[in-house]
Amino acid sequence: MYTPITLINEELFKLHSPITGNTDLTEFVPYLSIAQELYIAPILGESLMSELKEQIAQNSLTESNGDLIVKIAPALSFFSIYQGLPFHWATIVNKGITIRESENSKGIDIKDVAQLRRWIRDDAEIFVGLLADFLCSCKDNYPLWKPDRDYCSSCNQQSTHFDSGFYFPKP
Repeated sequence: MYTPITLINEELFKLHSPITGNTDLTEFVPYLSIAQELYIAPILGESLMSELKEQIAQNSLTESNGDLIVKIAPALSFFSIYQGLPFHWATIVNKGITIRESENSKGIDIKDVAQLRRWIRDDAEIFVGLLADFLCSCKDNYPLWKPDRDYCSSCNQQSTHFDSGFYFPKP
């Protein structure tokens, strides 16, 4: 059976996620790999992502990659909660979808879940910005960092060229 390699362990997940210590993490662990592929892999790029997974699998993480994992942890933790929250609120069963309720607490409605997800996503995106800034400031340590787009605004020191749409041929 294939087990995906996640970049952070449960300890880092607990440390950096917005959930409380009483929450059963096993319900959110499946969303780690989903969040990793959707939100973290594009930032890291395929080469750096592969290097990290390989080093984690072989338990041979370099110091600079260990530092990177610590920077990845908050964004990945928040995006994992973001991905798993709807399924923590409701469950898909054979007969349909049910809302989880407890005898000792009051459940929230879908609007509340949507608002909570928005707050979590906003925080996750801030952590992504911090991760991108870290990678940009330490890019010499990460030669394999080739993201799918430019995530670091401080790397873009070039001036913005204005194109009026008019073409003037040179005489």
